[in-house]
Amino acid sequence: MRQTIIELELALLTPEVRTSVSALQQLIHDEFLEIGATGVSFGKPEVLQRLPQARPPSFNVFDIHYRLLSADLAQLTYRASFKPINELEKRYSLRTSLWKLEGERWQMIYHQGTPCEAFF
Repeated sequence: MRQTIIELELALLTPEVRTSVSALQQLIHDEFLEIGATGVSFGKPEVLQRLPQARPPSFNVFDIHYRLLSADLAQLTYRASFKPINELEKRYSLRTSLWKLEGERWQMIYHQGTPCEAFF
């Protein structure tokens, strides 16, 4: 289960998944909530509208930690660096995701990325 959830999280960071409405539909829970780096929160409809249109950055992920909170809820925390397209500087963030088992499928139900100082 741990490896499955980590692989799903990493898939959500790839251009192939971020630009695919059908892949996002499967991986994002209908009750999804994200608190973005600016503090603004949004749900699945905004993700499906925004992500496929955006040019995705390339992410580097470090220090992934997994916790099973209940039989149907898992948490990942990790650090990420990425360079947005058309920006000169890398960004760094501390990230938390909650994954919920919905039927037979794990889906992300919550995500927060908090900007932080460079860690490398």
